[in-house]
Amino acid sequence: MQLTTYTQSLHDVTKWVNYLKITNSILFVLLVIVTITGLFQNKIVLMQIPSSTGSSGEVMYEKNAINRSSQRAIILATVSAISQINPSNYEFEKVFVQNFLAPEVYSSLSIQIDQQAKKMRDQHELGSYYFDFKEYLYDPLLDKHFVKGEIHTVNAIKNSTQMWIYELSLRVDNYKPIITSLSSYPGSDFHNSNWLEIHNRDKS
Repeated sequence: MQLTTYTQSLHDVTKWVNYLKITNSILFVLLVIVTITGLFQNKIVLMQIPSSTGSSGEVMYEKNAINRSSQRAIILATVSAISQINPSNYEFEKVFVQNFLAPEVYSSLSIQIDQQAKKMRDQHELGSYYFDFKEYLYDPLLDKHFVKGEIHTVNAIKNSTQMWIYELSLRVDNYKPIITSLSSYPGSDFHNSNWLEIHNRDKS
């Protein structure tokens, strides 16, 4: 009688151990699947926020894309920062824009900012520059962003205003926006695809 009971108990324990093994194996497989999915996930889903659109009240972003309004905000903040350099704030502005610039773009811009701050100190131009934003344009044919605005120079020597255009290219890596090219020129005409078409046609 005791042997029968012992055999039955051993059989039950064996079944329970096998059940645990199967359960652990299933959980391990599910964990591996979830981990791999997370590593290769290319989209995140957020609850709908003001000014965003999406089906079923959700907004979806990919690792290599952010919405146009976010790109515009980043570009305008960067342009504003580099347009308002003076000897007292240039170090702070360099740290700020470095977050959004590709290394090669930042290296070149950093040198220009240092030179401008030094020139202002040497000439004792301790006034200020400020940027008055006027217009933003994105050209899908060139995949470039254009910003137009007035740069105001205010100091003891002069008080002047000049219209400038900033031309930028931007990519997104792992949800992080990176400005890959940045140039500027005086004037009020965007050098976009329409301008280039007319310019090239006039040349020929």
